[in-house]
Amino acid sequence: MRFFTISTSGARKSARLPTNPATDEAATLLRYHAATMKKIVVLFLVLALGAAIVFGALFVDRMAVNYITGQRRIAGEGFWGEGIANDGPVPGYAFLGFTRPSEEPPGFRIMRPWEMAREIGLERGDVVTSVEGETFSSSRELMSHLVRNFEAGETVRLKAVTEGEPERALTMTLRAFVRHPGDLDLPYEEIEIASDSGYLLRGWYIPPPQRSDGRVGIFVHGANSSRFQALENGAKYWHHRGYGLIAMDLSGRGASEGDYITYTVNERHDVKAMLRWARHHPGIDPERVVLFGTSNGAASAIYAAAGDPELKALALDAPYADLWDAAGAMISSRGGYAALRYPLFLAVRLRLGVDLRSVRPADVINEIEAPVLFVHGDADRQVPIAHSESMHEARKGAGLESTLWVLPGGEHGFDNYPPEGIFWNRILDFFDLALGGPPPEWELSS
Repeated sequence: MRFFTISTSGARKSARLPTNPATDEAATLLRYHAATMKKIVVLFLVLALGAAIVFGALFVDRMAVNYITGQRRIAGEGFWGEGIANDGPVPGYAFLGFTRPSEEPPGFRIMRPWEMAREIGLERGDVVTSVEGETFSSSRELMSHLVRNFEAGETVRLKAVTEGEPERALTMTLRAFVRHPGDLDLPYEEIEIASDSGYLLRGWYIPPPQRSDGRVGIFVHGANSSRFQALENGAKYWHHRGYGLIAMDLSGRGASEGDYITYTVNERHDVKAMLRWARHHPGIDPERVVLFGTSNGAASAIYAAAGDPELKALALDAPYADLWDAAGAMISSRGGYAALRYPLFLAVRLRLGVDLRSVRPADVINEIEAPVLFVHGDADRQVPIAHSESMHEARKGAGLESTLWVLPGGEHGFDNYPPEGIFWNRILDFFDLALGGPPPEWELSS
């Protein structure tokens, strides 16, 4: 038998208290099970934490891949790879904006309406239930259907529902889905340019009209875009005003070589290569080359123009001054948390070896000798207008020529901008002024 020693009133006394072996065994077993359960819980927590870390890393890596993957639209394809004839009637299209599927009523719900949606009276929250009797789950799916089955200028019928109101019938005229400059009745050549980024760039050269004086503009497209952006935004106005135009796919986009968007790291070299090519072309006056960039293309143009004494003028649409700040605003504008830029930039650095935090066009904006025109919408949430304002003020403070054109209600990427004619004629007026006026004896086309 076991004995316990008990103490009372400070005196030690021994007492023979019997214990129950069964109870002792049960207590021991209970302690064993408790310890085992504790280990299981700890292991579960460790595994859960590990799974969360792995899942989070995969999520951030996927986000990074999306962030650095460019549009690969090429001739003979639509925006998302659908096959389109490269000749014959010009296809028609409509893109209504960012949407999400709707189950009740069936169709797609407008989350961020684009210009074409607003033109026909669609607003945020409206559900498009059918187009020509068919139901679609997204604006993207609708656009792919339209470019394969309809021509530019055709009118299509659609039905839409605003919450709490009866279904309404609308009509919409399809715009031209431009496949190449020929669809705009513009002459062009397919060209290739070797860039110091190490990649071969492919694109179009639209020569200036014969009556002109060899002036040419270079159009630098946005991050997730391609040379087609120039056709969809202004190419015909450039030509009507006497300018030729160079529109290339930047590296990692369209038909050009390269795998990823590098947010000016490679693209600045691509733009320099375009400038060099233009200045050595026999049909172009090297003293009459101007540069236009939009969004990330504008930031790339800033780097390319810095320290270039030959550039005559630079127009920048919605440029960012600091990519770190712009990334936070862009993530927030899409419903995310700005703090996601920390793991995002780390993931990009691990994939590309590129430190995106070092991308600060504001650091070189005063190294541009040519006059600069900043164009920015005051409703831009992706790259707030403060980016252009700060760089404009920096140039003015340094005594450099700078103009800021604020677009009331303008958003990002030509969204909700003034009509094309007003917008591009204002840009081209700026370039004409920098070049000493329009081409001699030039008469504007109607």
